[in-house]
Amino acid sequence: MTETVFCAVYARYSTNNQREASIEDQIRKCRELAATKGWVILDEHIYYDKAQSGTRTNMRHAFKEMMQTAMSNNCPFQRIIVDETSRIARNTKEALDIFSLLTYYGIHVYYVSQGIDTSHETAEEMITINGLIDSLYIRNLSKETYRGIEGQVLSGYNSGGKRYGYRSEPVYNGKVDIYGNPEADGYILKINPDEVDTIIRIFKMFGEQGYSAKKIATILNEEIKRTDAPTPPRGKYWCSSTILGSKKAFRGILNNEIYIGHYYWNRSFSKRNPENGKKKCIAKDSSKWIVVQKPELRIISDELWEKVKKRQKQLQTENSGAYNKSKHSYSVNLLTGLVKCGKCGGNIAIVSGGKWAKYGCSNNWNKGAAVCDNNIKLNKKDFERSVISSLNLNFDKNEHLDYLHSRVDEIIKNHLGQTNPKWRREALGDQLKKTEKEIANFINAIKAGIFSDIVKNQLEKAEKKKAEIEQFLAENQKETSILPEITRNSISMYLQDIRETLSLHPLYGRALLSKVIALAVLQPQIGSHVIDVNCKTL
Repeated sequence: MTETVFCAVYARYSTNNQREASIEDQIRKCRELAATKGWVILDEHIYYDKAQSGTRTNMRHAFKEMMQTAMSNNCPFQRIIVDETSRIARNTKEALDIFSLLTYYGIHVYYVSQGIDTSHETAEEMITINGLIDSLYIRNLSKETYRGIEGQVLSGYNSGGKRYGYRSEPVYNGKVDIYGNPEADGYILKINPDEVDTIIRIFKMFGEQGYSAKKIATILNEEIKRTDAPTPPRGKYWCSSTILGSKKAFRGILNNEIYIGHYYWNRSFSKRNPENGKKKCIAKDSSKWIVVQKPELRIISDELWEKVKKRQKQLQTENSGAYNKSKHSYSVNLLTGLVKCGKCGGNIAIVSGGKWAKYGCSNNWNKGAAVCDNNIKLNKKDFERSVISSLNLNFDKNEHLDYLHSRVDEIIKNHLGQTNPKWRREALGDQLKKTEKEIANFINAIKAGIFSDIVKNQLEKAEKKKAEIEQFLAENQKETSILPEITRNSISMYLQDIRETLSLHPLYGRALLSKVIALAVLQPQIGSHVIDVNCKTL
């Protein structure tokens, strides 16, 4: 009797341009493979992601759900069947990481197209090879896509993507594709009359009436609440970043030169963070920009555009000091991403910087009361202290202090031991032997008749280096320890104000709190507030 093997299935296709039937085709191939092996596919564990790139694991919700199930204590399946390796990952590192993780939890993957079974001993090598192939495919596809878009832009067509205030219209060539759909040579932008008035209004409110980007967003969101208009470029509500954006990243309505008829392309590129998958926009050198003059796309007059640029420059000059302080205050707060608003579910973040920094609901601050009416503002230090105190972090017990004392002592020895004179002498002793060997090699070369200016110079350098090492060793004969002594009392004093301790190194402080806090919610109440903190089990 053989034990029944239960399987999950994962399928994915990359873009909206691909047929949705691609998912069905992949699942069908997985079912056929399972039938030949006598395996049973669990219909409730068929996972698929539509229109999601293989390079963005964090955006593939079905994939993440499957991985969480696979790592759970009572995972109902022993295998995962996938059409091919590129459906799981598009680079070697990620493919191997997923392989190692699933193998650790006892889950094996079968890739149908390549016939790779991760339960076999050669699986790692096969995944590495196919990962390299998939990675090269993505790289070449990126280059081909770039060349194609560049050609479209130089031919007067749109490079793709949505631009607020415009709609994209196809230019057909009279041909049809294999499915009978008309083919287009490209797409051109046309002004969208439904959004023109909103753009002009935003420019006038900022450049002529003196409204801030935050105030403009609040006004527009209040109108959305009453009339469902004007619709923003992204999401349900307007926010200040949509309006003002960043001049450095060429973002925001007030910085978009297409509104004065200047069509830019290739001004920036995206770099993906390998840890969290998030993209960062980076400006390219101006010599690589492509600009096409398109007066037919003009919405804003030069006069109004200049008024906006003048006010932006003025605000940048006036608030540069305050902005830097606010940015500094935001970067050192301990509760970023850990506390949610009890009204809207948005992040509780620093909304007022400087000396009197305060936490508040980011949605209320950036989008106005129409999105969230939680206008509570809490002193940064007091709020952090109240959240941390609710965690009941107890460092008073002797066993806790003993453990911290031993760990601190171990870390100091590991990190500072390399600067100990004894260690340096040992390292320099090894370097001296290596240098003496180099000198001997040069001398042997000269004896063999190889004598040139290069050999002579290298010999002189080696002899000089040898002399310096010998001099240092002669001057540092005595062993002295530079390791400081850390006592239990000093550790205890250091932990008396745990909020202050964590704030000294906010990056590590946030990492610690994220391991302790499962969910923290700020619940506004009449005349007060309540902080609900759920802790993780450690």
